[in-house]
Amino acid sequence: MSEQKIEYTYRPDRKEIIAQNEAGDVVGEIEYTGTDKFWSIIHTGVRPEYRGGMIARSLVRLVVEAAREQGVQLGATCSYAIKVLRETPEYSDVFTPAE
Repeated sequence: MSEQKIEYTYRPDRKEIIAQNEAGDVVGEIEYTGTDKFWSIIHTGVRPEYRGGMIARSLVRLVVEAAREQGVQLGATCSYAIKVLRETPEYSDVFTPAE
């Protein structure tokens, strides 16, 4: 696959961030649920032909940034998001791991 430009769009009304290729096709998404104090990432997905790059990790980073801006804590039930949140010390200010 050749390098394509990926554009990310935060849609707070739908509690998701999507990744789109140059043609406008959705190639990845991250979804969360939550309140004004706590969000939980419930799904991270990237289309098979776009896997192996940085799209999924970028989606997690963008949710972390949005959580910081909104002043909320983050958790996750999505196994990929849990892995990234746990292994990235810079996210410890917003990530609340489950007991």
